[in-house]
Amino acid sequence: MLKSRRKRHAPAIALALWGLLITGCGDGKPSTDTSLTEATVSGVVTVKGTPAAGGEIHFNPSNYGRIVPPRTAPIGPDGKYTIKTYTGDNVVTFGGEVASKNRGVGLIKEGTIVQSGENEINFDLMGAGAKNVTYDLSKAAKKKGR
Repeated sequence: MLKSRRKRHAPAIALALWGLLITGCGDGKPSTDTSLTEATVSGVVTVKGTPAAGGEIHFNPSNYGRIVPPRTAPIGPDGKYTIKTYTGDNVVTFGGEVASKNRGVGLIKEGTIVQSGENEINFDLMGAGAKNVTYDLSKAAKKKGR
């Protein structure tokens, strides 16, 4: 008797689950931080384990709900930087001297999450523990016979 009840209710349960999947939850946009809360981020930028001497680090906290300009800070001779940016997801890029001296660094984009208060975030560009993916244009040209 118990099995027959399950069989009778199975189509209704399946229909209810299908309805939830179709309608989803919310507006379909990912959860993002739209506040204008600022936080301080500091750390050291290294290239293959060696402190990056000079250049710039850029934090871009923009998202679909918060359109703001990127923040830029200089990278010191010891690789250290300090910057104020907005909390939440930030896309980090590198420019200036660090990019011109190290091929491929200008193409690197790192994602990081900035929390309220003080943050310490270090970047090891092109090093053994690096997460970044770079594209070497000279190797691509050699493959095409240029």
